[in-house]
Amino acid sequence: MNENSFNVVFTTFLFLLALLPAVYLRYLPFHTILTPKVRRHLLRGYAVIFFAELVISLLLFFFGVLSYSFYTFKSFYIFCGFLPYFLLNLCLIRPYVAQHIFILGMQFILSATVSTVSILLVLIFTGESAFFDYFSSYCALNLTIYLTILPIVRPFFEQIFLRFSTISTDRFWVYICPLPLLMLIHDIYFSASAKILAVRHLFPRLLLLVSGVLIALTAWRGLEYILRQAATTERNLMLLTRINSIGEYTRTLQDKQARLAIVRHDLRHNAQMLADLISRGEEDAAMQLVKSMNAQIDATRVEHFAGNPLIDAALSVYVRQARQKDIAVEIKVDIPASFTAEVDLSLVLCNLFENAIHAEEDEPPSQRAIRILSRTKGASLFFSIENRTSAPVPLNADGLPESKDCLPDHGHGTRSLLLFAEKYGAEFFTKQKDGWFSVLLHVPAVERMER
Repeated sequence: MNENSFNVVFTTFLFLLALLPAVYLRYLPFHTILTPKVRRHLLRGYAVIFFAELVISLLLFFFGVLSYSFYTFKSFYIFCGFLPYFLLNLCLIRPYVAQHIFILGMQFILSATVSTVSILLVLIFTGESAFFDYFSSYCALNLTIYLTILPIVRPFFEQIFLRFSTISTDRFWVYICPLPLLMLIHDIYFSASAKILAVRHLFPRLLLLVSGVLIALTAWRGLEYILRQAATTERNLMLLTRINSIGEYTRTLQDKQARLAIVRHDLRHNAQMLADLISRGEEDAAMQLVKSMNAQIDATRVEHFAGNPLIDAALSVYVRQARQKDIAVEIKVDIPASFTAEVDLSLVLCNLFENAIHAEEDEPPSQRAIRILSRTKGASLFFSIENRTSAPVPLNADGLPESKDCLPDHGHGTRSLLLFAEKYGAEFFTKQKDGWFSVLLHVPAVERMER
């Protein structure tokens, strides 16, 4: 091998370094769902792969096992540049096989485009016969172009899974992931040559880029459509839940009205008995009768928690459920009697309250508690629901509690909050402190309605 040793080392290092932006793009869609431990393992694995490929490549070059040529680097680019990192992602980021394949295909289309542009720019000054003499310039240019376009393509790779994480899309990815993968295999098949094909395959590479853009748009728009359909279904389910809650609230009122009718019917008899006991000096028996009458009257009392009828109905239903499960409930609600978002907010409240009740079932009976607080300041509404927790609550990519798959209709509380925030421009965040888990909601502009 007549090439200068330093040039071989520098070019090989620069070539492998130019592959790392592609590795970053394949990691980016999953980074929010990874634990710190998995992230550390991935970064260490990437470093090990990079330096292992560098050392092994240099050894193969210097011992003459492989020729130091453009074809060798092309083979490295097709196989070594993608396969080890891809397999590492499959092993450590699970279970997202279809998503990994889709991202690999989309990233390869981007990489092929960047590589083609870089080769064409170098060929302008060198020509095909002298191209490999300036291969390090190609590597540097490829890396520069990739880093330049990274901010443009990053939102797609970063959001393609995160934006639609509130809905189940596994089947969608199974169906769509073969498209970019088959294009990847097709391009590799026709690129497996020692020749420089960037000029000859320029038109197919342009079609490859166009196809990649169309696949990206199809995936994004398709998922948006699925999200809208899921939102519609979600709202229908929430409305059904709300109807059931109102039905239960109505039955409670009817039961109290029936009790009140009995109290009114017995009031005259109880008054006569009380007068008779007092006249005979039986004070203890009279006090027992008074207590019994008070208990009967209290049983007919309808407990109100808010001046808004919809919010009050939602709270009444779930306060009753919480008390049946020995959960202490504290409610201090200052809320307008009527406002534009009252229906949607009552649905969110129903779901979050139900989630809090389910969470408290895992706590010891003596430590179960839920607090609901709200206040209105100017045109803004501040709302919070808190429940006791003895263990850290795992959060998803949106900062909300992860759904419990074992529960029926799991995930509705968090999704309803996301939809409400998007519709009304509301802000929310969660907090875990001093044994309490809190969901806080700020609705910036609450418009009053005339009744």
